[in-house]
Amino acid sequence: MSLHIEYSPRSGRPLLVLLHGWGLHSGVWQPVLPALQQHFDTVLVDLPGLGRSPALEGPCSVQALAAEVLQAVQQQLSESAIWLGWSLGGLVAAEAARQAPERVRALVTVASNPCFVAQHDWPCGMAPDTFDGFVSALASDPGRTLASFALLQSRGEGARDILRALKALLAESEPAALGDTLQLLAGDYRSTLGALTQPVLHILGGDDQLVPASVEAPLQQLQPQAQLHSYPGAGHLPFYSHRARFVEDLIAFVGGEL
Repeated sequence: MSLHIEYSPRSGRPLLVLLHGWGLHSGVWQPVLPALQQHFDTVLVDLPGLGRSPALEGPCSVQALAAEVLQAVQQQLSESAIWLGWSLGGLVAAEAARQAPERVRALVTVASNPCFVAQHDWPCGMAPDTFDGFVSALASDPGRTLASFALLQSRGEGARDILRALKALLAESEPAALGDTLQLLAGDYRSTLGALTQPVLHILGGDDQLVPASVEAPLQQLQPQAQLHSYPGAGHLPFYSHRARFVEDLIAFVGGEL
């Protein structure tokens, strides 16, 4: 299959692969992209079944998405890179790091949770009945459900501007596999994070309505070696509301770990 991927001109800077979240596409990175490209060569990927990329031909899983992205990127770039994933993209980036540690030199997740839906031993997630209701709503009215999802993501500082940006992004594409990719958020991916040996940075929003701030302590316990930053006042898109700090933290992480 042919994924929608955009490569910046190669300049010899560290290579950064960026993966977006559910319902959206790689355009979500545009507000912070100019600042990132002052320090990194970037690879923007639309995940299979989302944005402008076709759906997987076989069963949809985080493992299959990661394998497909790894294969697609390798067609143009053989060297290792830093993989940065936001929300669902964080799960896919972590799985790529597990599958191909020689290709992923470091991992950065943003507003991502290894259990987006709460488990009996991981209460810091969305209530299962709330998630099931969201799945049902998507099946009956996708447009309205995506609008509600955008509203949840835009809470916190800069909410009005973030909501306006998300609505514009949602209008730019018709994802091929909204339902299948949404179901991926119900999985438990703690073992994936626990198996990683690469340097890891997790960035969270203190006012995130989808990934509660309470995930910070158990996430640190799951990966004691990982760096973790939580931005007070930030919602689900901390790289919108706290752009300067986000770029600074990313540069400091790369400079200190690689």
